[in-house]
Amino acid sequence: MINLIESKDNPKIKLALKIANDASYRRKNKLFFASTSKVVIDVFDAGFECEMIFVLQSEYEKVKSRIPQKNVFLINESVSSKLSEGKTEDGVYGIFKMKKVDENKIFSADKILVLEDVQDPVNVGAIMRTALGFGYENVVLTPKCADIYSRKVIRTSMTASVKLNVLKTDDLVDFTKKLNEKGFTTSAACLEGANDLGCEKIGLPVALYIGNEGNGLSDKVIKACKMKVKIPMSEKIESLNAAVSAAVLMWELGK
Repeated sequence: MINLIESKDNPKIKLALKIANDASYRRKNKLFFASTSKVVIDVFDAGFECEMIFVLQSEYEKVKSRIPQKNVFLINESVSSKLSEGKTEDGVYGIFKMKKVDENKIFSADKILVLEDVQDPVNVGAIMRTALGFGYENVVLTPKCADIYSRKVIRTSMTASVKLNVLKTDDLVDFTKKLNEKGFTTSAACLEGANDLGCEKIGLPVALYIGNEGNGLSDKVIKACKMKVKIPMSEKIESLNAAVSAAVLMWELGK
């Protein structure tokens, strides 16, 4: 028999909200929160271990064949509104275990995406979605990047952010040196002194570096990279949105 939760103060609901809203708690406990039936089912189908599922009573019959039957809790409208972030959510929520990062896969990949301090969750989500679509299945982030396990990044990325092999590094310059030693063409996306994209063939393995929305890549990281690339475009505009730039660069460099 499936239990019904009718109180917003239920310990399981409080735990779900803690995981959803507290990045440090997520990292410490290696858990993340997913919302909407599409996202929850997609994450489950991708092989993530499920800790708990919460389903609005009126939605259960629609999704019961697609979700795990263990640790499922029905919730009423009041509890669902507490867990929900907006009208687009349909009353299905889940808590899942994070997968371990495989650092060896980073260094053996033929295409890597590196983000330095990209802070907008929408940008990070869009970039992650594109990365998975273009075969950049290994990603490196600095600590100031938006949390890939936040519900906004997960939703914007269409769950790509949790499917990718994502490594965080506190020292991007040192990490870049390691990639250089491994034979990667470390390519910094920047404007000054950069070659136009497509001017020369860049061989694999390649590591594409995308910087902060306002400031771009730091000078020390640009200096550590083997080459600098830019997207040729009209003089009427200085730069593109970080997610758009990343998409163009990933497509071209990953050929």
